[in-house]
Order: sequence, then structure tokens, then C-alpha cells
Amino acid sequence: MTIPPTNENASRLPHEEQRIVSELSTNSNEPDSFFAVSKMWYASWRKYVNTPPGGGAPRPGPIDNSDIIETDPYLGRPSLAKEKAYVLVTQLVWNTLLEWYSGGPPIPRTFIYLYLSDSRDNDGDDHNEVSDIRLPKEASIRELYDMVCAKTVVSLEKAHIRDYYDMRKGQFLDPLSNKSLEEVGLVTNQDILLEVDERGLAGLVNLGNTCYMNSAIQCLAHTPPIAEYFLRNYTHQGELAKAFGKLLTELWSSGTNYVVPSVFKTKVDNAAPQFTGHYQHDSHVSYIPSINVHNLANAFVYDNVLLQELLLALLTGLHQDSDIVNVFQGQCKSSLVCPVCGETANTYEPFTSLSLPLPSTPTRSISLLSCLDEYLAQEPLGPDNMWLCPECKEQRQANKKLDLWKLPEILVFQLKRFKTSKYFVKKIDTFVDFPVDELDLSKYVEKGESCLYELYAVSNHDGGIVLGHYTAYAKMIDDDNEWYCYNDSLVSPVHESEIVSSAAYLLFYRKRVGCDMDLS
Repeated sequence: MTIPPTNENASRLPHEEQRIVSELSTNSNEPDSFFAVSKMWYASWRKYVNTPPGGGAPRPGPIDNSDIIETDPYLGRPSLAKEKAYVLVTQLVWNTLLEWYSGGPPIPRTFIYLYLSDSRDNDGDDHNEVSDIRLPKEASIRELYDMVCAKTVVSLEKAHIRDYYDMRKGQFLDPLSNKSLEEVGLVTNQDILLEVDERGLAGLVNLGNTCYMNSAIQCLAHTPPIAEYFLRNYTHQGELAKAFGKLLTELWSSGTNYVVPSVFKTKVDNAAPQFTGHYQHDSHVSYIPSINVHNLANAFVYDNVLLQELLLALLTGLHQDSDIVNVFQGQCKSSLVCPVCGETANTYEPFTSLSLPLPSTPTRSISLLSCLDEYLAQEPLGPDNMWLCPECKEQRQANKKLDLWKLPEILVFQLKRFKTSKYFVKKIDTFVDFPVDELDLSKYVEKGESCLYELYAVSNHDGGIVLGHYTAYAKMIDDDNEWYCYNDSLVSPVHESEIVSSAAYLLFYRKRVGCDMDLS
């Protein structure tokens, strides 16, 4: 979601912005860490901050780097398109401008200054600066890669070095080549550019109030069975399902910084016209269509958006592939008990997520398991929903009780933070404490199956109903096991201690035992 200028931003004088940026540029301790900014946007900002009071130069809108990016044919990733169409700012300046203006996408660049000597006798790389490399002219490209990777702590498989002489985009250097640095045209005292491949760390561009969709997509993209399924040459029919598969392929492409999900959004709009445009929606809306195949007629969210069309369209190519559906599908036992004779009738109902109630009265905190207890608690049926007891042969106001009968490989909880009435929608900001490493549901299941789960993704909702914003936390499972924050096109590391917050809305868990399914 594009965030409008806050009162604080609006009240900041232009010359104050110029002073702050100038000081940050001068005092930066990370001269090798830069971000590219569109020269067109930067010029409008410079005009704004340099205009005398009352001069009338407008405050620029969000940072827009769309005019300086292209898909690089070597990496298949966004890259700088025009040599003179951008300016480079330090990371501190970029973070400050982004906080003031929002926008993007971020285009990070690491520049390294290369010193070439005439012989190995004069080599002696005694500089500890990451931004300096000293090598003899006769050194091979592989030696350059080894030294750069050692200094930047980047694996060789993820590193790509480009000739950047005179700040001009040159050739990529092949790490397997035995050619010397002199043979490929590198000269002394020039820049080289390091680009790092990070699979699974791509953001999604906000198309205008589509943060709800971006958040849900990131959670699904980091669900191992979903990622494995769609990345295995997905060729099934169904336009929306194919668009979703293509989107996941782009998100997991090597080195992709961000993806524009416009094709997928168009398919969503075509399948379910209620999503057309740029109105805010619910990330649970975006999550449900990807996996839910049951109770289509009852698939409503807090704003009563019917999802049947979207569900049917997406699942056209999935409904025959029961394995991918089954990893999300659990089963509840619903029991009706006669209050007179004790007769019990059981039915078994499938689910793909559990929507847990939150207390509507203000409370400091509550645990996830207490919410689950409330969801499963016994309650009497209403007087207008009487049950014919097969033993008494009379209409009875039976007691209804839910139990978890079968737990899925992937278990999703929705915390019901949105309470609706006839006239308003209210958000409940109660802090829910949920486990990250080990969720034990053993006491809830009657069948004695494995019930230990670990959290791997969270869809968050910050703010209120009108100016709310969705983000996602996701764990890079089977890679570095680190957590990352996905805020539209921005992706950044996040400490595990920050995962549990009052913004948590959808919780994605995977079963510790038996979660690696073969979906071939």
C-alpha cells in the first residue's frame, strides 16, 4: 500500500530534508553499500529541497525506480537499464528517503574498488576494507571471485561480478574462466560490481492496495509443498492456477529482487470481479482460494466477499491433484449431544484453516491454545436450530462440541481480528502469544498421531480498517532457516523475537514429522 505523507513528513521543511541527507551522505560508515535511485525522481526531490521558501516546487510523490530497471538476460533479474538515468545513494540515505516517501523498488549495489599491480610480488592485500581488493594483473577471474567472496562473506554460487569501469555497466565475469584480469580488460583503480543471487528473497510490487494479496502470496510461496509442486514444471490447465505457478517460478528465480504480479492480479480480477480495482481486502481472502475446495457456498470473509468464483477458477488445474490439497486438509469431529438422554451423533467435517475467535473485550494478551480451546468449546444450539434426537424422538436443544480428528501437514490458523456488525467493522488488536519452534497439539487429537508443529510464515495486519497494511514474515526452510520480512517489494531480515506480535493475522505451521511429501 502506498502510504501518504504523514503530518510529520508534511511539516518537515525542504531545507531540513536536504541537511539531513547531506549529513548522512558525509558521515556514512559503509561507502561500499549503495542504492540506485531514478535520476528523474531524484531531480524532482532536489528541486523541491532547493526551492526558496514560497517558491512553489511541489513535494515529489513516492520514489519511482520503474524507469531505470530492466530484466538482465544474464541473470534473468531486474538490473539497471540506463547508465546516466540514476544516482547512487548510501544505504542510510536510501532508508531515510524511503521512510519519508515510500515507493521503490530497492536496487542495492555493492561496489568494490580494484587495485591491479604489475606482479604478484606487489600483491599483498593488506587492506581490511571490504570495498578494496588488491590483485596482480595476471591473477585469474576465479582468484578475484575467491577474494571478493571471502571479504563479503558471500558464497561463490550466489556471486556475480560485473566490470563497472567508469561507472558503466560492462560484462559479467565468468567465475570458471582461467583468463587473467588483464586479458578480460580490467584495469587498475577501477570499480567492479558485485550482485548476489538470493532465491526466495524477492518482493512483490504493490499495484495499489494489493498488500493483502502480496502478504498471502509470500506465505504460500514459502510453503514447501506448494513451492515444490509449482516449481516442478507445472503444466496443468486453469488460467488462474497457471498464472499462480508462473508467479511462484518468478519469485524463486535466482537473484530476483522483486516481481510485478500484474498478470496474476488480472487473472484474479477476471475470475472474481469483486477483486477488480484497488480497494483494500483481506489476506485470508487471498489465501483461501489457493487451497480450499470445500464449503464454497460458505466461503465469506469479514466484508462478505463471496469467493466461489475465485476458488473454482484457481482450482480448475488442481482439483485432480489431491496430494497438494491434502497437505492443507484436516478433519474435525462435530458432536451433538442430547441434554436429556445423552445420545450422541457424530459427523466429520473437513477444514483447510481454523478461524479462531478473539475476545471482543479489551485484554492485554491471550495464548493461541486458549483461542483454540474457545473454538472447540461445547455450546448449546440456538432455539431456532433444534435437533431431532434419534433416541428420544423429540426436538432437543442439543449441545454441540468440536474435536480435532485429523491434523493436516500444513496447519493454518486465522485469528479473527475483524468483528462485523450491521453498521461497522472493528479490528481487535489483542496480543496473541503463539509458539514459533514447537506447537504441541497432542492433547487435542483422539487418534494419537504426531502433533508437533513449527511456524514458518505469518501474515500480519498493521493499522486500522481504513489505513491498514499487510506484510508477511517467512522462514527460509532448509536453507539458512532465517526469518525475513516481506513488505511488498521490500525484503529484509527479521529476528525471530519479532515474529510474535499483535499484528499477526494468519499463522502457517508445518508438521515436524512427515511434512516432506512427494508430490510427483
